[in-house]
Amino acid sequence: MAVLLAMIVLLVLGTLAKAAGILGLWLAFIIVPAYFRYLLYLLEARASGLDAPVLSVELFSIVENFWSLFPLILVCVLIWGEYFLISNFSFVVAIIPGIVVLFLFPASMAVLAMTRSPIESLNPAALFVLIRSCGRDYFLIPLITAAMVFLIGYLGTLDLSQVVTNALSMYASILLFTMTGSVVHANAAGIEIALPPPREPDAEQVGADLVRERTRVLNHAYGFVSRGNRKGGLQHIYDWIANEADLDAAYRWFFEQMMKWESKEGALLFAQQYLSNLLERGRDVEALKLIGRCRLEEPRFKPAPELIEAALAAAERQHNDELLDYLRC
Repeated sequence: MAVLLAMIVLLVLGTLAKAAGILGLWLAFIIVPAYFRYLLYLLEARASGLDAPVLSVELFSIVENFWSLFPLILVCVLIWGEYFLISNFSFVVAIIPGIVVLFLFPASMAVLAMTRSPIESLNPAALFVLIRSCGRDYFLIPLITAAMVFLIGYLGTLDLSQVVTNALSMYASILLFTMTGSVVHANAAGIEIALPPPREPDAEQVGADLVRERTRVLNHAYGFVSRGNRKGGLQHIYDWIANEADLDAAYRWFFEQMMKWESKEGALLFAQQYLSNLLERGRDVEALKLIGRCRLEEPRFKPAPELIEAALAAAERQHNDELLDYLRC
């Protein structure tokens, strides 16, 4: 569903950009990098065995994660190179490097997703390691991609609308990156041992990546909640937080973001789990502040019945008489 929604949004935006004339060039300048960035994140998610990412606003930023724009650069170089060869030589000459690129491009994108290093993604040794580790599975990727390209080329000769052609082309690229990620995931053990470690990001990059991943989890959870599956949405967040290094920072971030939703019910339910975590670890001050914050939003808010005694004990230790009276009512 996430991929389908991403395709619809990108197709609509692309159609608007094409219809907007000169102004559409500015829109395309934002859409095209976001499209290639989404493809790379899709590959990364599949390679990690995760659900497809949601097309979030952060993907349209042109100032973050420049490494993820490298596929766009490669595609531009390929298009220019093929045009040069066809114009100055012949189609037969141009098709040879095209076949080579078709074979190596999935491996290059997989190495880029795993190491986040554009230089390493062009390293022949790294590409060889990945292809060798994937074995015969890897050859299915360029084979099926080539079949899709020929099919789209054939359909292009028919009297089809431009929207249909664009949708088929987008599906082919999504299929390429999805298949690559799935093949990598199936052979990840051998690949991870042989490939060089990823470049160590700086503190700012780590923070930006963490926010991006949290936002992706939050958007996915919101999809559950908006469809009435509040329990499933919250559990998706809890599963993510359980793997975070800083539980306090994670709970605090998700709570603050959920409080920005139009309906605060999900945030208040999340606060119960947040409160339970704080009380279990004796974080009295933070726990009482959380209760106060929730009461500002919903005056009738109280801790879950199984948390009342722990909350009373915390209020007694902090000499918060007003909260003691409220919790005893």
